[in-house]
Amino acid sequence: MNPAFVVNQGLFQLSWPACVIGAAYGWLWGAVAVVGALAIWQLHPANRHPLDLSMIGICLTLGLVLDSAWIQLGLLSFAVPWPWPGVAPAWIMLLWLALALVINHSMGLFRQRLLLIGVLGGIGSPMSYYAGSRFGAVEWLAPAWQVVLATGLSWALVLPLLFWIARSHEHARAGSASVQGVQQP
Repeated sequence: MNPAFVVNQGLFQLSWPACVIGAAYGWLWGAVAVVGALAIWQLHPANRHPLDLSMIGICLTLGLVLDSAWIQLGLLSFAVPWPWPGVAPAWIMLLWLALALVINHSMGLFRQRLLLIGVLGGIGSPMSYYAGSRFGAVEWLAPAWQVVLATGLSWALVLPLLFWIARSHEHARAGSASVQGVQQP
Protein backbone atom coordinates (compact mmCIF):
# COMPACT_ATOMS: atom_id res chain seq x y z
CA MET A 1 0.00 0.00 0.00
CA ASN A 2 1.16 3.49 -0.87
CA PRO A 3 2.44 5.32 2.27
CA ALA A 4 1.02 8.65 1.01
CA PHE A 5 -2.44 7.05 0.78
CA VAL A 6 -2.14 5.65 4.31
CA VAL A 7 -1.05 8.98 5.83
CA ASN A 8 -3.72 10.95 3.94
CA GLN A 9 -6.59 8.59 4.75
CA GLY A 10 -5.34 7.86 8.28
CA LEU A 11 -5.23 11.54 9.24
CA PHE A 12 -8.59 12.07 7.55
CA GLN A 13 -10.14 9.26 9.61
CA LEU A 14 -8.69 10.77 12.79
CA SER A 15 -10.12 14.18 11.88
CA TRP A 16 -13.75 13.33 12.60
CA PRO A 17 -13.22 12.10 16.18
CA ALA A 18 -10.71 14.86 16.88
CA CYS A 19 -13.13 17.54 15.72
CA VAL A 20 -16.42 16.08 16.96
CA ILE A 21 -15.33 14.63 20.30
CA GLY A 22 -13.09 17.64 20.83
CA ALA A 23 -16.06 19.98 20.25
CA ALA A 24 -18.19 17.96 22.65
CA TYR A 25 -15.62 18.56 25.38
CA GLY A 26 -14.63 22.07 24.31
CA TRP A 27 -11.17 20.95 23.21
CA LEU A 28 -10.32 22.49 19.86
CA TRP A 29 -6.60 21.77 20.18
CA GLY A 30 -7.01 18.11 19.12
CA ALA A 31 -8.89 19.09 15.98
CA VAL A 32 -6.31 21.73 15.14
CA ALA A 33 -3.48 19.24 15.72
CA VAL A 34 -4.92 16.43 13.58
CA VAL A 35 -6.26 18.53 10.72
CA GLY A 36 -3.17 20.72 10.93
CA ALA A 37 -0.98 17.62 10.53
CA LEU A 38 -3.06 16.57 7.52
CA ALA A 39 -2.71 20.04 5.99
CA ILE A 40 1.04 20.21 6.63
CA TRP A 41 1.51 16.74 5.14
CA GLN A 42 -0.73 17.24 2.14
CA LEU A 43 0.31 20.77 1.26
CA HIS A 44 4.01 19.97 1.36
CA PRO A 45 5.28 20.45 -2.20
CA ALA A 46 6.20 16.76 -2.47
CA ASN A 47 2.62 15.69 -1.67
CA ARG A 48 0.46 18.57 -2.91
CA HIS A 49 -1.90 18.08 -5.83
CA PRO A 50 -2.19 21.14 -8.11
CA LEU A 51 -5.90 21.43 -7.27
CA ASP A 52 -5.59 21.19 -3.47
CA LEU A 53 -5.69 24.93 -2.82
CA SER A 54 -8.70 25.36 -5.11
CA MET A 55 -10.53 22.53 -3.38
CA ILE A 56 -9.76 24.07 0.02
CA GLY A 57 -11.35 27.35 -1.06
CA ILE A 58 -14.38 25.61 -2.55
CA CYS A 59 -14.91 23.31 0.44
CA LEU A 60 -14.49 26.05 3.03
CA THR A 61 -16.92 28.31 1.20
CA LEU A 62 -19.46 25.54 0.73
CA GLY A 63 -19.05 24.38 4.33
CA LEU A 64 -19.51 27.86 5.72
CA VAL A 65 -22.71 28.33 3.71
CA LEU A 66 -24.16 24.86 4.32
CA ASP A 67 -23.46 24.43 8.02
CA SER A 68 -24.37 28.05 8.74
CA ALA A 69 -27.67 27.41 6.93
CA TRP A 70 -28.47 24.54 9.32
CA ILE A 71 -28.05 26.96 12.22
CA GLN A 72 -30.03 29.78 10.60
CA LEU A 73 -32.84 27.40 9.58
CA GLY A 74 -33.11 26.11 13.14
CA LEU A 75 -32.18 22.53 12.24
CA LEU A 76 -28.93 22.18 14.16
CA SER A 77 -26.99 23.85 16.93
CA PHE A 78 -23.26 23.22 17.19
CA ALA A 79 -21.21 22.98 20.38
CA VAL A 80 -18.35 25.46 20.74
CA PRO A 81 -19.85 28.06 18.40
CA TRP A 82 -16.51 29.79 18.03
CA PRO A 83 -15.59 32.24 16.52
CA TRP A 84 -19.16 33.58 16.02
CA PRO A 85 -22.52 32.23 17.09
CA GLY A 86 -24.90 31.74 14.18
CA VAL A 87 -22.26 30.57 11.70
CA ALA A 88 -20.50 27.27 11.19
CA PRO A 89 -17.99 26.83 14.02
CA ALA A 90 -14.26 26.49 13.50
CA TRP A 91 -14.23 22.78 14.34
CA ILE A 92 -16.72 21.94 11.62
CA MET A 93 -14.77 24.10 9.17
CA LEU A 94 -11.72 21.98 10.03
CA LEU A 95 -13.72 18.94 8.89
CA TRP A 96 -14.38 20.69 5.59
CA LEU A 97 -10.65 21.41 5.28
CA ALA A 98 -9.91 17.73 5.90
CA LEU A 99 -12.42 16.75 3.22
CA ALA A 100 -10.79 19.12 0.73
CA LEU A 101 -7.44 17.43 1.35
CA VAL A 102 -8.62 13.91 0.45
CA ILE A 103 -10.63 14.63 -2.72
CA ASN A 104 -7.56 14.55 -4.98
CA HIS A 105 -5.71 11.98 -2.90
CA SER A 106 -6.94 8.94 -0.97
CA MET A 107 -10.56 9.44 -2.04
CA GLY A 108 -9.75 10.43 -5.61
CA LEU A 109 -11.28 7.23 -6.96
CA PHE A 110 -14.72 8.77 -6.32
CA ARG A 111 -14.09 11.32 -9.08
CA GLN A 112 -15.15 8.52 -11.43
CA ARG A 113 -17.92 7.22 -9.15
CA LEU A 114 -20.18 10.21 -8.58
CA LEU A 115 -23.37 8.20 -8.07
CA LEU A 116 -21.68 6.04 -5.44
CA ILE A 117 -20.28 9.01 -3.51
CA GLY A 118 -23.71 10.65 -3.69
CA VAL A 119 -25.41 7.59 -2.19
CA LEU A 120 -22.73 7.28 0.49
CA GLY A 121 -23.02 10.98 1.33
CA GLY A 122 -26.81 10.83 1.43
CA ILE A 123 -26.75 7.95 3.88
CA GLY A 124 -23.57 8.72 5.80
CA SER A 125 -24.07 12.41 6.53
CA PRO A 126 -27.22 12.07 8.65
CA MET A 127 -25.49 9.22 10.47
CA SER A 128 -22.48 11.46 11.08
CA TYR A 129 -24.62 14.31 12.39
CA TYR A 130 -26.50 11.80 14.56
CA ALA A 131 -23.25 10.37 15.96
CA GLY A 132 -22.08 13.93 16.61
CA SER A 133 -25.29 14.55 18.54
CA ARG A 134 -24.70 11.46 20.66
CA PHE A 135 -21.26 12.82 21.60
CA GLY A 136 -22.75 16.24 22.37
CA ALA A 137 -21.09 18.16 19.53
CA VAL A 138 -24.33 19.00 17.75
CA GLU A 139 -27.95 19.22 18.82
CA TRP A 140 -30.85 18.42 16.51
CA LEU A 141 -33.33 21.25 17.00
CA ALA A 142 -35.86 20.17 14.37
CA PRO A 143 -37.70 16.86 14.10
CA ALA A 144 -35.36 14.03 13.12
CA TRP A 145 -36.98 13.50 9.72
CA GLN A 146 -36.26 17.13 8.78
CA VAL A 147 -32.61 16.93 9.83
CA VAL A 148 -32.14 13.59 8.05
CA LEU A 149 -33.84 14.85 4.90
CA ALA A 150 -31.96 18.16 4.81
CA THR A 151 -28.51 16.80 5.59
CA GLY A 152 -28.95 13.64 3.53
CA LEU A 153 -30.16 15.39 0.40
CA SER A 154 -27.62 18.19 0.65
CA TRP A 155 -24.68 15.80 1.06
CA ALA A 156 -26.04 13.53 -1.69
CA LEU A 157 -25.63 16.56 -3.96
CA VAL A 158 -22.57 18.27 -2.42
CA LEU A 159 -20.19 15.31 -2.49
CA PRO A 160 -20.74 14.42 -6.16
CA LEU A 161 -20.45 18.13 -6.97
CA LEU A 162 -17.08 18.39 -5.22
CA PHE A 163 -15.71 15.29 -6.93
CA TRP A 164 -17.13 16.42 -10.28
CA ILE A 165 -15.38 19.79 -9.86
CA ALA A 166 -12.11 17.99 -9.09
CA ARG A 167 -12.56 15.71 -12.10
CA SER A 168 -13.46 18.64 -14.38
CA HIS A 169 -10.43 20.65 -13.29
CA GLU A 170 -8.24 17.59 -13.75
CA HIS A 171 -9.55 17.07 -17.30
CA ALA A 172 -9.10 20.77 -18.10
CA ARG A 173 -5.57 20.69 -16.70
CA ALA A 174 -4.71 17.57 -18.69
CA GLY A 175 -6.27 19.08 -21.82
CA SER A 176 -4.29 22.30 -21.57
CA ALA A 177 -1.10 20.37 -20.95
CA SER A 178 -1.64 18.17 -24.00
CA VAL A 179 -2.31 21.27 -26.10
CA GLN A 180 1.01 22.67 -24.92
CA GLY A 181 2.71 19.33 -25.54
CA VAL A 182 3.51 18.83 -21.88
CA GLN A 183 3.08 15.49 -20.14
CA GLN A 184 1.24 15.57 -16.80
CA PRO A 185 2.52 13.43 -13.95
